[in-house]
Amino acid sequence: MKLRQILRADANAAVSLLSEGFPVHSRQTWQQSVRRLLDHAEHGWDGSIGHIASEGDGDIGIGLAIPGMRSAYEPKPRKVVNLAAFYLRPGNEWMTTLFLRRMMKDASIEYVDVTASTAMREVNRRLGFTDRSHGVVVAPTPLAALRPARGVRIIPFEKLTNGMLSPEHRSLLEHHAHLQAIALAVEVDGTVHPLILVKTRRRRLVGARVVLARDTDLIHRIAGPLSRHLLGSGILFLEFDSTALSGAGIPGSVFVTDVAPVQSTWGPGIGAIDHTFSELVFIPPPANRPLFEWPRRRGNSALPFRFGLVDASITAAPTTSAILSLAEMLPV
Repeated sequence: MKLRQILRADANAAVSLLSEGFPVHSRQTWQQSVRRLLDHAEHGWDGSIGHIASEGDGDIGIGLAIPGMRSAYEPKPRKVVNLAAFYLRPGNEWMTTLFLRRMMKDASIEYVDVTASTAMREVNRRLGFTDRSHGVVVAPTPLAALRPARGVRIIPFEKLTNGMLSPEHRSLLEHHAHLQAIALAVEVDGTVHPLILVKTRRRRLVGARVVLARDTDLIHRIAGPLSRHLLGSGILFLEFDSTALSGAGIPGSVFVTDVAPVQSTWGPGIGAIDHTFSELVFIPPPANRPLFEWPRRRGNSALPFRFGLVDASITAAPTTSAILSLAEMLPV
């Protein structure tokens, strides 16, 4: 198996593989997403957005990887790579761990996966990833809007004035606003914090997922004013990562596990939610996703995970699990 970086010249090959592996998105959507990713990677990075695998004369798979810098709530900025999508054509699944290990060869970088399918989560754990969340809290904004909060003010990015935020935080908001994310600042008791959300969907209802926040305590504090602000744009629910197994005390909120746990090759962080420059920002959600699903039967483990980017080539079937376990013993 040979790997080559996904540069501008490989955009069409990347789109073809992503369209094949993840038909939940149209080819046009993948073209737009790949173009945005390449634009990002060519400004401040080496221009690569992952690797394409080939055998003989043909391409057999793709690993989409988004470079970024985690800086908003870190003592020192550090590079993070989001593993955004992974696909190997049928018959090549045994190369999965070999492919991923070669993509993740730099130990100084934190590798993160926020949309792994059920089977890919197990593969990631074998490769050293740990779960940083267990699901998300989903709060309906019409109910959460009733939550009072004194000393809180929501400030849209376009209404920020000089000095409200540091230049670094302002630049982060500006970049995400350009990518059609919801870029805000929130003032709490006189201190201003950056806050970024992206639109998502559940049962045709439009919601917003938090991709940058100081911590969940801040979200709890601002849930009322934030929900009122989001309602003004027709956003009917708010969701954010959580390790709790219940709602967060926000009116009407529930804890759901139909969202992939955030997985990382590094240990527990400082409590901040930071998915800036991840696939949540660059790749739109599928058009329709259910708020709740009936629990799947234990024997039906080959069903794909329906939230986020589905790995179309790997299932949790016993034969595949055996192949993946064997592949782990192969040298890189």
